[in-house]
Amino acid sequence: MKKCLTCQQTMFEQVNFAWLFSFRKIQEKYLCENCLKKFVLIRNEERCQGCGRKQEKTNLCYDCIRWEKTGEKKLLGNRAVFTYNEAMQNFMEEYKFKGDYYWYHIFQKDFEQNIRDYYNSGWIYVPIPVDTLTLAERGFNQVTGLLQSLPFDEILKMKEVPERIKQSHKTRKQRLETQQPFEYIDKIDVAGKKILLVDDVYTTGRTLYYAKEILVKKGARDIRSFTLAR
Repeated sequence: MKKCLTCQQTMFEQVNFAWLFSFRKIQEKYLCENCLKKFVLIRNEERCQGCGRKQEKTNLCYDCIRWEKTGEKKLLGNRAVFTYNEAMQNFMEEYKFKGDYYWYHIFQKDFEQNIRDYYNSGWIYVPIPVDTLTLAERGFNQVTGLLQSLPFDEILKMKEVPERIKQSHKTRKQRLETQQPFEYIDKIDVAGKKILLVDDVYTTGRTLYYAKEILVKKGARDIRSFTLAR
């Protein structure tokens, strides 16, 4: 018996004869059914084709139209698994901000499976990095924590600055005014390659588009992004 990470209720595994004779392992659960229902999936037919925002139509949302007006000729085509609602905020509070690494178990397998479903062949997975101070305080990058079995290449790093205001503490205006925070690590040649940028949350897109900017300069052929939430 295990307890739900969110509500702490005891969870009981239900098995039947079909499972008993299938010789399959019981899939571990970390959330009860009630808590799991609070996370809202974004389906392919109900998302903005530019950023993955959940909406009724698949046309570009107002945020993506603004990105096009700033000169972005090719949008990231971001896909997100869930909406950034209250349940997801609570998850991020425990996993990302309080630094409870164990919480990666909740979504890691589904997150990786979604990446495989859409970006399986010929893509280089590039996680968005965190700065040195955050890594020292938290002990892990919340993005790579969700990539337990997928190969990834850390070819971007945060520029070292005296003081950095975390993205989560910034207003939308401050996020969009942020200067290029990344540097390229010359580990692999990305010229002509397909790159999938992986992050935890797509908020304004500013971080991901800065990452894209660097990789475009290095000659990457196609750059998309994938996030847990939007």
